[in-house]
Amino acid sequence: MNDNKLNLILKLAVIYLALSVVFCIFALFYTQNVKTGMEKDRVENETKIAEMQMPELDESKVGAKAAPAPEKKDDGVIALEGDKTNEPSVPQKTVVVLDAGHGKPSSEMSSGEKTAEGYEYNDDRGSWGEWRHYKNGTYGDDCHGSGCTLTAPENGSCWYPMGNGDRDAEPDINLQNTLAAKQYLEAMGYEVRLTRTSNEQNPSMNKRMSYCFPNNDITRQPDAALYVCIHSNAGGGSGTSYISLEGAYGQSLIPPDYVETSNAAGSIINGKVAAASGLRENGAIGNEGYLILFNKCPVPIAYLEIGFFDNSSDLAILNSSHDEIGRAIAEGVDEYLSSVQ
Repeated sequence: MNDNKLNLILKLAVIYLALSVVFCIFALFYTQNVKTGMEKDRVENETKIAEMQMPELDESKVGAKAAPAPEKKDDGVIALEGDKTNEPSVPQKTVVVLDAGHGKPSSEMSSGEKTAEGYEYNDDRGSWGEWRHYKNGTYGDDCHGSGCTLTAPENGSCWYPMGNGDRDAEPDINLQNTLAAKQYLEAMGYEVRLTRTSNEQNPSMNKRMSYCFPNNDITRQPDAALYVCIHSNAGGGSGTSYISLEGAYGQSLIPPDYVETSNAAGSIINGKVAAASGLRENGAIGNEGYLILFNKCPVPIAYLEIGFFDNSSDLAILNSSHDEIGRAIAEGVDEYLSSVQ
């Protein structure tokens, strides 16, 4: 083979080799582009399928944060949304019930008003009123004259005619002192419930007692720490007093030291009222442990008789010192509750 043929063969071989390399490179790029296109088509198809399955977006919730994933508590239990177990509880306020004694005269109330206020008409007695006690060991089950302690005033009975509570000037005096006390107690951080807020009301004792319970529901446990009955006295005397509890009481729910704690509260508050108002401090009034409130209250009760509204000197103080008396009641309540809590 001559040199010219050999050179031609070598040149053709080089050209063939170069073309093979170019072809391989072209094939490589073509294959890569095909794969890229196929991957792009796959992603687009999956996106379209996902969009077809996705629920319609609520425009009102656009921008809302996604709910956080449930967290595990220390004990390994998953805390569900709304579970407040680990959050600090808000301290509950101590509840005090203030009862402005008496109210609208029974002679000015219609039968509908009397019924709405919790009174009943007793055909045998021929009067509107209520029963003095609950049956022993129960709460809210009126005695109807039997199954109770039977305590009553001389010549009295288990029936309490509502006319016995009618007063003229006293209801407004009681209400003004009560409203003033409420203001100061709330400033001290207490929750205050009033049994009446106007002189157009005259709740029965049963209805007044219901304020010792959450939402006035006497089927639940009472949540009041103290019940304060705010009255003014009459009958030819002067000065301020509290009525003491005596003997045994049959209603359920009362604490074992019901008598002692009630009398302690009455004594403390009465002393504060005397010091603040200038009324003479008379101390406890005894021999009235039969009072209907004592027989129906489920929590310690302070029964105040602040001044004599039929005494001109006391009446002048009562009419001009509501703020001082209210503050003294609040301070006495706070001192008593601080001593037992």
